[in-house]
Amino acid sequence: MSLTIVLDPGHGGEDPGAIGFDLYEKDLTLKICKRIVGELLRYQCNVKLTRKNDSAVSLRARAELANSLNADFFLSIHINSGGGTGFESYVYRQASETAIRYRSIIHSEVVSYLKQYGVVDRGRKKAGFAVLRLTEMPAVLLENLFIDSEKDTSLLADEPFMAGLSYSIALGIAGALSLPLKDNPWDPEWEMAQLLADKIINTPRVYDSQVNWGETATTLNRLRGVSPPLPSWNPAEEISLLLRDNIINTSRKPADQLLWGEFATVLNRLRKREVTSGLWDPAAEINALLADRLLFSTRDPAALVLWGEFATVLNRYRGVGG
Repeated sequence: MSLTIVLDPGHGGEDPGAIGFDLYEKDLTLKICKRIVGELLRYQCNVKLTRKNDSAVSLRARAELANSLNADFFLSIHINSGGGTGFESYVYRQASETAIRYRSIIHSEVVSYLKQYGVVDRGRKKAGFAVLRLTEMPAVLLENLFIDSEKDTSLLADEPFMAGLSYSIALGIAGALSLPLKDNPWDPEWEMAQLLADKIINTPRVYDSQVNWGETATTLNRLRGVSPPLPSWNPAEEISLLLRDNIINTSRKPADQLLWGEFATVLNRLRKREVTSGLWDPAAEINALLADRLLFSTRDPAALVLWGEFATVLNRYRGVGG
């Protein structure tokens, strides 16, 4: 039977959490949690989020959700502030031995990753935080660097660093809970079903069929919350919306097949990931997806994109599974 894990992105809605250097704690915690979800898809577990978007959820409601699910583990993600620097972890003052053991494994995994960046290990601590006090299962809270530290914030704004941080947390969770890997971790039909369930696409696709530019533009527009330009589907108009918003620089014919170099580039523009400041380098665009753990094996920039791959990368980007 799969274990249930609840991830808690701190703050949200009208509560921004700590603010520093134009970054908001509520945004960073959600980004980390969504990345952890993507990493845990390889394991036999159920993962839920206390919030999936920029919404306000009370501390009690977060704990009550975990309790109602009979969760096996609760992890709250935060960004610190107050003039310090570094990483620290917390359990409740009267935490169980299991919670302390889980925290020790996760803390060690994260600190091992952070060492290469010279991040200070501020230690393993205890506190009376509500989400630790009110949850009925082993619970841990992580304070991931300081948002008011220029050094720390330079890392928090770096996509590869955030990908690695999230990966280290996920590895810690998997190690702490002894999560087994799935026999076949990649299920392209499941990936496409998530796009259908969330109304990002409206009709099923065959996972090994090729993606064209009309479909690409439409999917990306729905993903970024842009409504259809006309009552009936008009792929040329969908492409024009990408042009209008500078997500692509040259027009495409709707029936043109999508190539990996193009897909990587348009997704990087969508997520505001600056890769090169000079000439277009499609291989570098693909490498950025690899560095940020949205793609797990390299692709030829001139290779055609298939629907199963397309759906998988988009799901990693948007953090499905919670």
